[in-house]
Amino acid sequence: MKDKKIKKISPESYQDRTYRQHAAEGLVSSFVSVKETDLHIMASRNVEPEADDLVHQYRNQLENYIGVHPEFLTSLVPLDVDPLAPPIVKQMLQAARSAEVGPMAAVAGAIAEFVGKGLLGHGVDEVIVENGGDIFMNRKQECIS
Repeated sequence: MKDKKIKKISPESYQDRTYRQHAAEGLVSSFVSVKETDLHIMASRNVEPEADDLVHQYRNQLENYIGVHPEFLTSLVPLDVDPLAPPIVKQMLQAARSAEVGPMAAVAGAIAEFVGKGLLGHGVDEVIVENGGDIFMNRKQECIS
């Protein structure tokens, strides 16, 4: 495999996420940002406190795992599934295998899914979590505009 050059993205290249201005009818928007994680959550009620706790929980699991397994952060190819890894890490490792990419390719979707499922466990009955374009959704009605 040839070495690939990694293109650095300039902070000036960031664009506002104007699509976040469109809210699902009947849902309340919440926003949670922790380091690189930037969530827009629409739920049946404001969920910022619970979502913030969940983001910190899952980011801590990822950061602790990376501290022991730094290749998890930098690998551009799938890594072996680690039976001792936290569930979010296992899921990312499995997704990376399926797509034949490094595990961090799954980070936005994994955070969105784990936070969304965590909110469902906190008594929220409908939730949409968007993280960098990756979406976890649990709705009782159709989402058609």
